[in-house]
Amino acid sequence: MNIAIETLRQSETFPKVRHGDSIVQLGSCFSANMSYWFRRAGFQVLDNPLGVIFHPIPLGNQILLAFGQDELSTITQKEDVFVSYDASSVLYALDETDLYRKLQERLTELREALSRAKLLFVTFGSAHGYRLKESGNIVANCHQQPKNSFKKELTAAENMTKIWKEAIEVIRKVNPEIQIVFTVSPVRYIRDGLMENSLSKSELFRLTFLMKASLDSVYYFPAFELINDVLRDYRYFESDGVHPDSRAMEYVWEFLRMELFSSSTNDLVDEVIKIRNMEEHRLLYPESGKAAEYRDTVKQKRESFLSRYPMVVW
Repeated sequence: MNIAIETLRQSETFPKVRHGDSIVQLGSCFSANMSYWFRRAGFQVLDNPLGVIFHPIPLGNQILLAFGQDELSTITQKEDVFVSYDASSVLYALDETDLYRKLQERLTELREALSRAKLLFVTFGSAHGYRLKESGNIVANCHQQPKNSFKKELTAAENMTKIWKEAIEVIRKVNPEIQIVFTVSPVRYIRDGLMENSLSKSELFRLTFLMKASLDSVYYFPAFELINDVLRDYRYFESDGVHPDSRAMEYVWEFLRMELFSSSTNDLVDEVIKIRNMEEHRLLYPESGKAAEYRDTVKQKRESFLSRYPMVVW
């Protein structure tokens, strides 16, 4: 395991991120998991404002939409609910106009965050996409619409690279200093089949390789390798055998923080986590006077800490 870890560490030198830097997380559910750890460590994070999205093309389209370089796709009705093919099902409304307003608010939030972010962390989940026959676009989510409305495809890396180059170009026009880290989700989408999952991941790896080869300040974080080549054990997965469990996610986080943070930032993270653990400590008698004293002590520690380090987000 140590040899594998050292090989991964030698393969990339990452930009350093510190408290006060803004981070944007986009992509699959693995991205949402990493957002939890960033927030827990005291960082400012915007996580998937239009919901979790697995395919690189609708994910890149979100950025183009946010900067006014593309138009919203079809809004469809599902019983009495309106949903958008540009977003996941977490974004919905009971009125089409209200959904459009919500979409515009989230896109504005994304544009503003990307305009000031130090780091964009993107997790690609699958190269299998569903193309809506009506519009010809690969959708962010099928929203349980009839299967015959879509055509499933395995998208080639070259086609995905094109849209991501456009997306990064529009970001860097307003934020030339942004650093971009791509990763491939370690989650195996076995409902497509094991061979099909491998083909999908291979296109995502090719996509990240093509992006790194053609653009500056683009990096690859080896989440897939850490789970599947270093840990290499189903005991680190949930019972479905597909999703990494909490121990595996913490392992990835520990690797990430050592590579992405300086020693002084990591010292600060340790202090943040220590106070958070105190806040989360389960009290045996929560209504007792001693419990009240404990909570007051923790509150004072937190307030004192934040007065010294105001750039930490609680």
